[in-house]
Formats: sequence, C-alpha cells, structure tokens
Amino acid sequence: MNMSNINSTRKSSYSHLSATERGEIAAYLTMGKKPAEIARLWGRHLSTICPAIIRGSIKQVMDKSGKQTFFNAYFADSGQHVSKTYCQ
Repeated sequence: MNMSNINSTRKSSYSHLSATERGEIAAYLTMGKKPAEIARLWGRHLSTICPAIIRGSIKQVMDKSGKQTFFNAYFADSGQHVSKTYCQ
C-alpha cells in the first residue's frame, strides 16, 4: 500500500455567484432556459444554480379578467440581496 496517497483528495474551490451572473440567470430564464441548461452553459453544478433561483424568486400576482393567477418570477437584485444577507 502506497502511504503517499492517503490524503490525496482534490481540493474543490467554490465561488459565489456575482451580481452579473445573477443578471444573466434572469436573462436566460426569460429566454426560457432551464436551470440545468444554464448550469451546463457555465460549467457550474446544478446545485449552485437552483438555490440562487429559489432565493431570487418572488411570488407575483397577475390579474386576468378578474381572476388572480400566482406565479414566481426571478429577480437578480433580490437574489443578490438575499445571498448577501445569508453570507454575513
């Protein structure tokens, strides 16, 4: 057994999404891209993209002919604010 390989785990480096990247997420979502597609385009893991989308999503109300419809919309500035709050 080679003892030099015992602690050979690769060190992973992680980085937070920037405000610019959050803006790009908003643009991609508006274009109809799925989170998995965004992750592939950037070479990021899906587990980085999905929480960012969840943090920046705000419930919206649309009124069509007197009937209210609820949906979630992603806002990059909201996601950035929530992320900064979590990281403090």
